[in-house]
Amino acid sequence: MTTNPPTHLSSAGKKLFVRIASEIELDEPALLLLTTLCEQYDRMNQARELLKKEGIVVKDRFGQDKQHPAVGIEVNAAAGMMRAWRLLGFDQEPPKAMGRPEGS
Repeated sequence: MTTNPPTHLSSAGKKLFVRIASEIELDEPALLLLTTLCEQYDRMNQARELLKKEGIVVKDRFGQDKQHPAVGIEVNAAAGMMRAWRLLGFDQEPPKAMGRPEGS
């Protein structure tokens, strides 16, 4: 099933959307989660670009150093992206054998 990415996503967000949507079958709720994942991916990247330009520390009104507000945006967007990733079931990995590798 070929699904066009939402038009409001960045080119990187659209590329991620298409890559995932073309590899697995997604129903409507899963497409909504995928859209959310890609939106959060875009938001995270926007915050990173801002932080690259302005730095992670800014001065408050008293001249004291404080964390740039975009740091929180980046963290929250990454967490939102990972929540959507998990809800889509992409974090599932077959269990590996416990103990020493064979031949040790």
